[in-house]
Amino acid sequence: MTDFADATEYTADVSINHVADSAQSVSELIDAINAVLTREFREVWVYGEVGKVSQPSSGHVYFDLVEDNDGEKHVISVKLWRGVRQRLMPKMKQHDMDVVSGIKVRIRGTPDVYGATGQFGFKMSDIDPRFTLGDLAAQRDEIIARLKNEGLYDRNRRTTLPLVPISIGVVTSKGSAAHADFMKTLKESGIGFTVTLCDVRVQGDGAAEQVAAAITLLDGQPNVELVAVIRGGGSRTDLATFDNEAVARAISVCSKPVFTGIGHDIDKSIADEVAYSWNKTPTACAVAIVEKVNDFVRQVDTAAQRIATVVLAALANSERRVANAVGRLRTLRTTALEAATSRIKLLASEIAGFDPVVLMRRGWSITYSAEGKVLKSVTHAKLGDDVTTRVADGTIVSTVVVTTPSRTNE
Repeated sequence: MTDFADATEYTADVSINHVADSAQSVSELIDAINAVLTREFREVWVYGEVGKVSQPSSGHVYFDLVEDNDGEKHVISVKLWRGVRQRLMPKMKQHDMDVVSGIKVRIRGTPDVYGATGQFGFKMSDIDPRFTLGDLAAQRDEIIARLKNEGLYDRNRRTTLPLVPISIGVVTSKGSAAHADFMKTLKESGIGFTVTLCDVRVQGDGAAEQVAAAITLLDGQPNVELVAVIRGGGSRTDLATFDNEAVARAISVCSKPVFTGIGHDIDKSIADEVAYSWNKTPTACAVAIVEKVNDFVRQVDTAAQRIATVVLAALANSERRVANAVGRLRTLRTTALEAATSRIKLLASEIAGFDPVVLMRRGWSITYSAEGKVLKSVTHAKLGDDVTTRVADGTIVSTVVVTTPSRTNE
């Protein structure tokens, strides 16, 4: 009969030896798994949305490939080695794309387990740019269609641009080349612009949300008259932030004109499509704003010139009228004076004709009664009255001896 304790001890010993003989080290297990993965899968194509992206100084690129099924996310970590990336760069540049957060990609590679962390991942070896660009185009069309159906597509273009927009709200990354170029252009214009900056990320995780929130924030600032959304150049996929629906909606509903300068010469983003004014670069965006102010200055100058011309013409006309009036007054004055002089001379001549002295010189005389009254009729003189007769050169005193009435009085 076998002793139970002995049997148990023997069995345990056999199990331990069996496990020790069949056990693998961690690295061996990972190598075995990777061998199976390589043998079974070789290289496969997989698609999903690019999540968080990391680009360390080594030149490698690490990113998450995400699939969202009704809120349930499935994630795989992707490694894009520097050498592979350099090999793929010509293809990606040809299609104006790069691996950035938020875009959908179709990539080729092999699944593996990374020994240092034991993490399951995917080593990328190729990419299908047409898949990404096709998805971006489809998303773009869908977003534009929704905005048009809701009456938002051209809403910002219907806002009113101030005559002199000198208070500018700017949405960009502080200290970036885009920021520097924009500010340099405004400063060189010599116009006293005031700028309110919202410092945001313009690409990568959370960039679209930050840009949309900044536009909404500036829209609520009473001192801001115009909003400029700018960033430097980049690939088509680098500009995915500005094809985001949240950004497009923030621009559409903004009550102030939005100017864009997103730095892409070929394609217009959705942000460009819905903005009041789109420009290819931050510098061009600033120039467009400066020109709006200069347009007003030119209008004022033109109006001032027209006013000056009208005023000068009116003054010249008034001067001519005054000169003509003065000439007429001078003529009238001369004529009136001459006429008055002639009239006075005539009157003087007529008056002189009635001067008693003149009449006396012609032989007429005046006879006064003793009381000094002029005797106008013989009936006023009585016989024996003393009368005085005045002639041109003196007087004659006589006594009335006889009076003889003229026959015309009979």
